[in-house]
Amino acid sequence: MVTHHNIFHIAVSDDRVHAEIELKEPRIPEDFSMDENDVSQLLNDYNIKYGIDEEAVRMLRCELSRDIFPLVIAKGKPVVHGEDGRLNFMANVHPGEINRSPGWNFRDVMSIPSVKKGEKIAEVILPAEGENGKTVHGTVIRAKKGKPSNVMAGKNVVFLEDNHAFYAAANGQLSISGRNIHVHPVFEVDSTLSMKEGNLDFTGTIIIRGDVPAGYSVKAEGDIKVFGIVEAATLMSGGSIFIAEGLAGQKKGYIKAEESIRIGYINQGKVFAGNDLFVENSIIHSTCTVKNHVFCQKGNIIGGSLSVGKSLAAKDIGSRFGTKTEIIFGMDQHLHRKEEELFKEKQELEDTIQKLTKLGEKIKQQNTKDNPKLRIMLLKQRNSYTKAREKLSEIERSLGKINAQLGSENEAELIVNNYLFSHVTVAFGKYKRIMKTDYHYIRMFLSKNEIVIEPLFQ
Repeated sequence: MVTHHNIFHIAVSDDRVHAEIELKEPRIPEDFSMDENDVSQLLNDYNIKYGIDEEAVRMLRCELSRDIFPLVIAKGKPVVHGEDGRLNFMANVHPGEINRSPGWNFRDVMSIPSVKKGEKIAEVILPAEGENGKTVHGTVIRAKKGKPSNVMAGKNVVFLEDNHAFYAAANGQLSISGRNIHVHPVFEVDSTLSMKEGNLDFTGTIIIRGDVPAGYSVKAEGDIKVFGIVEAATLMSGGSIFIAEGLAGQKKGYIKAEESIRIGYINQGKVFAGNDLFVENSIIHSTCTVKNHVFCQKGNIIGGSLSVGKSLAAKDIGSRFGTKTEIIFGMDQHLHRKEEELFKEKQELEDTIQKLTKLGEKIKQQNTKDNPKLRIMLLKQRNSYTKAREKLSEIERSLGKINAQLGSENEAELIVNNYLFSHVTVAFGKYKRIMKTDYHYIRMFLSKNEIVIEPLFQ
């Protein structure tokens, strides 16, 4: 007698969540059929208890033919293992791509991955529990819980449990090292700046252990330290700048620090210091603007101009050949020129307002109701008057800002520890004096609107 054991075999997948009926023989006898009990017995023989497909059972009973095989008879529930914890980064960890649009500087080759103090670096995505599965035999398949992220806070990084996030504790370069997130407040270049690094723009401090060649730009919100020469390059710092050798500016080099600058020498460069300027040797044919003090006690200041807020101490100023050199105390000469331009514009506007006022009074004295031309003239007069008043208010605000930035020439002084040569111009605000002869060991200051020169040693 032919039974279902002779004809069918149930194959179960390796993960035990899939079962299908296969034919043992190439054909099914014509007189062979299966009822509900036969199907149940077949499934029991192979221990198939879960996920049974009722449509497949119906086909075995009602549509039995070799064409329906292999026939999926049961589907279990696949296990879903929990996903591991991970980090969702808010900040870019990798050097950024540079936008190479028209006007792109070929020296811009990368952007340093940087963060600022308090900035959220990354959020921790917690591991998932997962979901249990079930085999066609009815056995539960236990899901594996996801593993927690093993990344930890490194240097200058804090982790807050409340919101499961990492934050920067300082400005600096973001990096991942092993299992740790670090923020390095210093970005270092171990040699002369080259196309390998390109132009630099960083939120922390930059250290360059070589030179900065012509054409490069180095910007830092912290300090900048260069252990070699800076050529016709641009350095801009939100802190201080230290240059071990000097600036060979070639009339193009520019260094600006919101705090102080310490440098070996300055030659044909432009310099701005928001606090003090310390020069070990000489300042030659350069333009310097210093908010407070300049110390050049061992070197010469030859050519160019210096705008100094409070004091300047130097060995020699000018040269025996009468090189034109200008020292201006009490105010930034650029601000002074801007102030003069604004005063002139203010005076012109006040004259215009006075003329417009008189014009308006004359028009009002006439009958404007029956004269359309007069009404149009009055509207134009009022419009011009309003614009002039607005421009005047804007200029007065600008003058107020400039006045707040200007130093007091009455507190300034010049100390010359060797020679102050002829043809040097020294100005204390609007009071100016051109040296007609050489002076030796002197101190200059403004007293009662007069420039006073007195010997250092009495």
